[in-house]
Amino acid sequence: MTSLLVLFFTAVIALFAGLFKKRQWLQPLALAGTGVAFGIALVDINTSSAFNERYASMLQFDTYALAFTVVALLATALIFGLSRWGFRELSDTLGDNYALFLFSLCGALCMFSFTNMVMLFLGIEILSIPLYVLAGSRRDDLKSNEAALKYFLMGAFATGILLFGIALVYGSTASFDLHQIHAVITANGHSPNMLSAGILLILIGLSFKVSAVPFHMWAPDVYTGSPTMITAFMATVVKTAGFAAFYRLFSTAFTGAGDFWEVAVAMVAGLTLVLANTTAIFQVNFKRMMAYSSISHAGYLMLAILAAGQPGAGGALLYYTLVYSIATVCAFACFLLVSEQNLDETFTAFNGLSKKQPLIAATMAVAMLTLAGIPPTAGFFGKYFLFTVAFERYPWLVVLAVINAAVSIYYYFKVIIAMYFSPEENAYEVKIPWSIRLTLAAGLILIALLTLMPSSVYNLI
Repeated sequence: MTSLLVLFFTAVIALFAGLFKKRQWLQPLALAGTGVAFGIALVDINTSSAFNERYASMLQFDTYALAFTVVALLATALIFGLSRWGFRELSDTLGDNYALFLFSLCGALCMFSFTNMVMLFLGIEILSIPLYVLAGSRRDDLKSNEAALKYFLMGAFATGILLFGIALVYGSTASFDLHQIHAVITANGHSPNMLSAGILLILIGLSFKVSAVPFHMWAPDVYTGSPTMITAFMATVVKTAGFAAFYRLFSTAFTGAGDFWEVAVAMVAGLTLVLANTTAIFQVNFKRMMAYSSISHAGYLMLAILAAGQPGAGGALLYYTLVYSIATVCAFACFLLVSEQNLDETFTAFNGLSKKQPLIAATMAVAMLTLAGIPPTAGFFGKYFLFTVAFERYPWLVVLAVINAAVSIYYYFKVIIAMYFSPEENAYEVKIPWSIRLTLAAGLILIALLTLMPSSVYNLI
């Protein structure tokens, strides 16, 4: 709870700092607030217990919530490390942008720790509403305006579907509390039709939020049209929050409700893996490729939802989201530097980059290898953990996931080939600000640590 309060007050201070034109304070302030919240969450993991009774019916800051809080704060801190460069064109609204990021992060923390479906709904709205504004923050850019409108419309529909599902579950169980819902389902021994319909509608609403097929239509255009920093935030923190909430809800409330929702999740996971990976092969725009990459990773993460409640499933989800988030932020950091300086968002922007800027090329290569799950990177261990927990009940889906992981190597390696094997004369001179150098170095160190010590995260929850 303390981390949540720190982020909230940091956001309020950022608003006033922007109002009084203290722009030079904003990045240090955001990093300091995120760092303090991160430190508090790390300390609390070792002394975690349910929060005091005043909040016990709505929020519970247990090890699960605190671990995912650390993931979100770490990804956000890395993104803030890029902000002095990434927010250059948005100097008039700089304070607002930092505040909106932090308010959205507060929503993510609520999604990690909810024990009541009302708080789940509030967390999703607190997370989403600032992002509708941030997606359209480049007001003179038609693509940014289009991204904001599409994100808002699809988000509104998804929220409506989710809320309808919550209402049906409440009508069937007379409770919003996750543990009481589970108790009612266990006592009845079966799921009434209204409860089953409510669970499926909640599943659809959350699938929209995590951009799983066939509810992914908004993601490619929104990721492409939004400013790169906002895209990085949506691809990491928002997806982590969505899956953490997904897992908490289904592992706590809906176990014992029947196999119907597992069949639906398995179908969604299979469609997501096949469609996202095959479509990503044909992309030439880096951000659009990363959008389909993000969709495909939703398919892998669905394996943890199918294994909800089994030993190791929560740890596999935590480890994968942490590795995926760090690698994705590193990839977008490299892309931000290259695309902003040569105004090219296609793969040709990376041609010969290794000869001009070996640090950027090395970081991007590590990020691509990690996302592809090439051994012995942390991405390989992440996929291994997910495949292991899901294999016993869904071996066919794990085999499909392995095949699609092999397919994904093709489009990730397109970037590496462009950097290391394309003609040097096509490369642009790229300058690296010191803040981004530190961010890239931190990302590489974190990926190395996760590669060397995967069990330390996997066994945390």
